Amino acid sequence: MTALVWGIKASLIDYVRGRGAGTVEAADGATAEGEAFRFPAGSRTTGAEGAFLGSVTLTAHGGMLRLVIAEPSIVESPGGWRLEIADPHEPGARLAFATIAAFDGERASGTALTQDGADLFFGPYEPGTPIDDPRVER
Repeated sequence: MTALVWGIKASLIDYVRGRGAGTVEAADGATAEGEAFRFPAGSRTTGAEGAFLGSVTLTAHGGMLRLVIAEPSIVESPGGWRLEIADPHEPGARLAFATIAAFDGERASGTALTQDGADLFFGPYEPGTPIDDPRVER
């Protein structure tokens, strides 16, 4: 694996960018590529295959909305797959951000927020809300 390419949630990215002072910033090795973000392979926390480096920070409403999506990983779990991120509130911990209905080693489909993922947004999204499907480059 060389990278994870993921748009996160296109409508959310468009919303943040559409705010006067809203920003979407890739850092720590992640880069913006068109409508998606590229997270290079590697891990600072998990050491597991399927882990990626970098972060994307969304900021709007004078800082009232601030969400950091960092170090995503695709993890096999009982009953399927999930997309994890570094827990923004607990250093060193992982947060199950979304479930993945199907993953063939390269492309995911049916990616939807978990309860923990939805909670990061403080209200506008509920568990099961579809988000962009990630893909892994090899």
